[in-house]
Amino acid sequence: MLYPVTNRHRTVLSLNGIWNFQRVANDYVPVHPLAKPMPIGVPASYNELFTEAAIRDHVGCVCYETTVALPVSFQSGTTRLRIGAAGNRAAVYADGKLLGKHTGGFLPIDLEIPVAVVTRPNVRISVVLDNRLDFTTLPIGETVMENGGEKQRINHDFANETGIHRDVLLYSLPLQPIRDITIRTNGHEGRSTVDYDIDSAAEAVRVTVCDPQGVVVAQGAGKSGSLFIERPQLWDIGQGNLYTLHVQTDADAYEQRFGIRDLEVKKDLFLLNGKPVRFQGFGMHEDHVTVGKGSFAALNVRDFALLRWINANSFRTSHYPYAEEMYDLADRFGILVIDEIPAVGLNFWSPRPVFVPGTVDDATLATHQAQLTELIARDKNHPSVVMISVANEANCQESGATAYFKRVFDHARALTDLPLMIVETVGAEANKVAAFADVIGLNRYIGWYTDFADLSVIRDRLRAELTEYHDRFGKPVLLTEFGADTIAGLHRLPPVAFSEEFQVEFLREYHDAISDLPFVIGEHVWNFADFLTKQGLTRFDGNKKGVFTRDRQPKMAAHWLKEAWRER
Repeated sequence: MLYPVTNRHRTVLSLNGIWNFQRVANDYVPVHPLAKPMPIGVPASYNELFTEAAIRDHVGCVCYETTVALPVSFQSGTTRLRIGAAGNRAAVYADGKLLGKHTGGFLPIDLEIPVAVVTRPNVRISVVLDNRLDFTTLPIGETVMENGGEKQRINHDFANETGIHRDVLLYSLPLQPIRDITIRTNGHEGRSTVDYDIDSAAEAVRVTVCDPQGVVVAQGAGKSGSLFIERPQLWDIGQGNLYTLHVQTDADAYEQRFGIRDLEVKKDLFLLNGKPVRFQGFGMHEDHVTVGKGSFAALNVRDFALLRWINANSFRTSHYPYAEEMYDLADRFGILVIDEIPAVGLNFWSPRPVFVPGTVDDATLATHQAQLTELIARDKNHPSVVMISVANEANCQESGATAYFKRVFDHARALTDLPLMIVETVGAEANKVAAFADVIGLNRYIGWYTDFADLSVIRDRLRAELTEYHDRFGKPVLLTEFGADTIAGLHRLPPVAFSEEFQVEFLREYHDAISDLPFVIGEHVWNFADFLTKQGLTRFDGNKKGVFTRDRQPKMAAHWLKEAWRER
């Protein structure tokens, strides 16, 4: 899955900007232009942009629409429309005719526009989005009738924001395009092997590799092969050394960046280029004031500036794949990424079983596997992606979870050599799934959701639970979530819950508790920044566990983490 680029053979047009928008019936088909549209910004979550609660809380379908005049040059090849992410379900139309449908709100929609449409002077593009969740979507959820209208029941702790969230690109390809490029590297001491596979409609393919300074270091020919790099400049933490594979045919050209690095999970260690890694960073969310889950270059750069400032070396894309531009920045900055699929909410937090027919079953599994396929195809060449997380906080104690996740892990292993992780919350003794993983992620909120505000119980209990997991499964453990809601500007001495002082002491207890456990490969604080959730008595204008505010200003805990992580 190649990202659209402009070069001598390809052209990309951005359709970002002001579109028309309207709430529509759930069976709506855009045969005619919208009757009473309102302007909306793309990309962004529509829930954040207007002043009416009825739009913010809308459950069902909406339609985005714009009209575009296609250049004559687009008529000489193939024209495609790519939406970086929109959902939860999307149906895309050109002049009222269906181009295609997509399930999943966090991966690209990429569709061909027929020649008959391209040759028209103007084309009306309509995108109908349905935000209703059920047991065949990821995240899962339920849409029910309450008080005369549809309401959402969600099990995950982030707002079900909807919209066209990432760039909308119209792009042209030549008649014999390069369709995909796959790069694998191995060997980091003195010499590296670069294996490549190219899906191209043209038979004659030439390849050139340039090092991070732009110097040619290898050349070859053919749709697949192996090239050798002497004394490679390794991609590593804080060292975003990126090589470029130049692919050329008579009809097309493409440049694919990649990094040379080795990964291995060995006993209790996670090794990068043969050296143990200690992860320090965050679970994050794509979530900003006003734009919601909309992705913008300036906001992404700000987040990476803060990650570098605080001395973080990694983050998990909790709880869904992020915009591709985030991975590009991680590649450049040498930040490790744990790529997570949106399998969140597979836990009702009640005696009601999850992994049973009619709830999470084969239909859910088909979505789960399809999105893993799309995720791995999209992100396979990013050196920053060092693990795939297949789920977060599922009911892994249920008997039905074993067969379900066996098929999930088998599917992922057939597609990637990357280490696989599952993020757990159940106890080790009851867990029926963790054995499938290479690395076990554990979320723990001792002193917050249990024994509220009692810091004295954290250290011994946390060490015991982490050790129990390691003793039973013999896998490295990453502390993937821990945190306390904190109101910026609230100060109390001695510390009390929700104060900035309490957040510092809370994080310090967790940090110190794992410092000498050799099988714990790091810590990801929950969360990088405050984020929006559904309304509830335990959520004051969202989740406040961020060490930065939602507008990316530091709390006291950010300054403490900066110093704690500087020492490692």
